[in-house]
Amino acid sequence: MITVRTACMLADYKRWANQRLFDSLAALPPGEVKKERVSVFKNMIGTLNHVYVVDCIWRAHLEGRGHGFKTSHDLLHANLSELRMAQKEIDRWYCDWSARQTDASLDKPVEFTFVSGESGVMSAGAMLMHVVNHASYHRGWVVQMYFEIPAMPPVTDMPVYLRESEPVVLQSINAPTVAPPCAVQFSSATSVLPDRYR
Repeated sequence: MITVRTACMLADYKRWANQRLFDSLAALPPGEVKKERVSVFKNMIGTLNHVYVVDCIWRAHLEGRGHGFKTSHDLLHANLSELRMAQKEIDRWYCDWSARQTDASLDKPVEFTFVSGESGVMSAGAMLMHVVNHASYHRGWVVQMYFEIPAMPPVTDMPVYLRESEPVVLQSINAPTVAPPCAVQFSSATSVLPDRYR
């Protein structure tokens, strides 16, 4: 489904985007991160805890063990700096896990149990893509809350990541790359972004 090179790039993109968001959140006026808003998770910190809990759940699936969560709505870290450190640690785990994979292992089916109790099976690569996509989706929820402050949210678009990332991140760890890395191929993609996104 995906290659090791793609898995490493996606995991590193998730790490980069999460830390960029946490940098921005730390600079917001006091109280904004915990301020109650119209949202399923009540506020920014609740939304980001959901992202972290889901990351923990899928890590357990990839490791072939139980996770102990009965819901994905647990507020494990009410403090932003504590959540940031926990998120940084699990993002690093996904990066390290991706680097240890092969194209074959990423395509291997993994059986697991959803929080609801239902059984599921997905390839390991699809699980990683779900985790990356899920985090992006909910970062969008947090970004929407910025406009209620009002404040300008950070830009976490893939073209910006590709422009700023080191080319080595995008190279396959199993075989030499003949084509130029993605960071070079798509570095001009940011030219289509509005000025405020540069």
